[in-house]
Amino acid sequence: MLVYEFMHNGTLKEHIYGVSNINWIKRLEIAEDAAKGIEYLHTGCAPAIIHRDLKSSNILLDKHMRAKVSDFGLSKLVAVEGASHVSSIVRGTVGYLDPEYYISQQLTDKSDVYSFGVILLELISGQEAISNENFGANCRNIVQWAKQHIESGDIQGIIDPSLRCEYDVQSMWKIAEKALMCVRPHGHMRPSMSEVIKEIQDALSIERGAEAAREGNSDDMSRLSVRSSLNNGSLDMGPTDNYLSLDESISRPSAR
Repeated sequence: MLVYEFMHNGTLKEHIYGVSNINWIKRLEIAEDAAKGIEYLHTGCAPAIIHRDLKSSNILLDKHMRAKVSDFGLSKLVAVEGASHVSSIVRGTVGYLDPEYYISQQLTDKSDVYSFGVILLELISGQEAISNENFGANCRNIVQWAKQHIESGDIQGIIDPSLRCEYDVQSMWKIAEKALMCVRPHGHMRPSMSEVIKEIQDALSIERGAEAAREGNSDDMSRLSVRSSLNNGSLDMGPTDNYLSLDESISRPSAR
């Protein structure tokens, strides 16, 4: 019998397809958590572990919306010290599978990097990795579709509409460009997971700074509104409903 920690908020896949309720900062935080988990497999384990089946349905979210990488059923150990790859029968999920691994049957840590690049594109766009309808007549996969838009400078063409422009476009570009680097056709051209983590953290810093500025402007507007009401003698001091504004991820009822 296998016993797993209960993850209250299910999979990342469930939160980014269809009507999403997670904002861009939360998506970046989830990406950071998952990337750190993958980096640990690659550099913190002895021998190193290659996950081999990374996808949005294998990233689970706890009651605080912190992400954990799951499902190591297809994982491979790099058992030989100094080895750069493992020869392996191809396993994985269509849409996330490293094309170089598919051709060569040589699995490396950069195969996981490719899969994570696909996940980053999902976080940006809210689109599935493979679709027969959403990417146009001659395109079925998110990598080809996103690459066309990003390389032409049309990042708005791939951003999830449910984000409602509540993001800093600079942080969005950072993640989009790093995602394209992750899905380059050859593994040696792809970044390491530590490089990916740094870019995600930089994007988070930009986003948190922008959020703080927006909140500061909102507070300034509120103070101006109160001052105006006082000056006009029209401030309503009657009973009010007290409330706490909670993050959606913790205000939503969770399973017990």
